[in-house]
Amino acid sequence: MNTPAHMALSLAALGRRARKGDIWWILGGALLPDLFLYAEHFLGRGTAGLLVDVFNSVPVYAVLLIGALATNRRRVVLLAASALLHIAFDLPFHAGDAHAHFWPITSQPWQSPVSFWDADHHGRLFGLLEAVLTAVCLWVLWSRKKAQRVAAVVLGILYLNAFVHFVGHAFAGSHWALW
Repeated sequence: MNTPAHMALSLAALGRRARKGDIWWILGGALLPDLFLYAEHFLGRGTAGLLVDVFNSVPVYAVLLIGALATNRRRVVLLAASALLHIAFDLPFHAGDAHAHFWPITSQPWQSPVSFWDADHHGRLFGLLEAVLTAVCLWVLWSRKKAQRVAAVVLGILYLNAFVHFVGHAFAGSHWALW
C-alpha cells in the first residue's frame, strides 16, 4: 500500500477514541515502516537499507508493543499498533519489492504473489481495491472530530498524488509522479 493509504487506514482503525495528540502517534506509526524507504531512495541501499529492515520488522514492533502495554504507555501502544497494522497490509501486497518483515530472525523478504501496484502481479486490481479502501477510511475520518477531518483532507491530497503514480505504473507503464 502507499504510505498515505497506510496512514488513513491506521487513523481510521485506531483513532476512534483518540485523545488530543494521539493522532500524531498513530500517523507516526503508520509512517515509520516507509520512512527509510524515502531515505533509501535518495541515499542508496547501505545504512538506509538496514534501517528499512529494522523499521519494517514485526519482531521489533511486537517487542515495543508488549513493552508499552506492560508499562502502560498508551501512545507508544498506538505507535506500535499502527506500525504493525502497516506491516500486516504490506505483507500480502509486495511482490518484487518485499521487505524483511521478520528481521532480525531472518533477513529474507517474504514475496507475495500479488502487488498493490505491479501489473505483472495483479496490481491493477489490488491498486484499485486499495483506492476503495482508502476512500472508505477517508470517509470514516471525515465523519469524526475536526482534527480527523483535517487529516482526511491532507491524507486525501497526498493519496491522490500516490494514486496518479499508481495509474501511471499499472495502466500506462510509465512513472507518473512529482518526484
